[in-house]
Amino acid sequence: MKVFKLLFLVFTSFLITENAASQDVLLNIITQNSGMVNKKETIFLEITVCNTNAITTVPVYKLRPQISFPSDLVSIPDTGHILPPGWTITYNNGSVVRLSNGIDEMLPTTCRTILIALKGKAIGGPSTISGNLTFSNGIAPGSVPGAATPGDNAADNNSTSTIIVTR
Repeated sequence: MKVFKLLFLVFTSFLITENAASQDVLLNIITQNSGMVNKKETIFLEITVCNTNAITTVPVYKLRPQISFPSDLVSIPDTGHILPPGWTITYNNGSVVRLSNGIDEMLPTTCRTILIALKGKAIGGPSTISGNLTFSNGIAPGSVPGAATPGDNAADNNSTSTIIVTR
């Protein structure tokens, strides 16, 4: 009976340690205004990034969300975005925007909402906007690729939305 209790204790502590070390960060995107924008007008793409772990903080310069836009339909201006404190845009070529959590340590079970301005350029759509959560090496400015957080669930690191540009 003592052997059984000992094995049970070891097995249970292994599971608790494994859960405590796992850290999942998820990404979700949605285009405001049901994804419809008039030509030459601006709407926001809403990006939500969440640390779903109840114990572990996401380190600074660790997250690198990347969003791809249909550049034939919309343009991404240099200004007009609404970023949480500590976050930065590290790359914007008009069809891809890459972000960094910069100096923002995301506490357990917290989310951040990022608003990226989209300006209607040409009538068309619906076209897909793709979001992908990638990771950095944790060194400023957070633009170098790195490993995912331990125990990350890659299934919730991708999200899509649509955009339609009218009149």
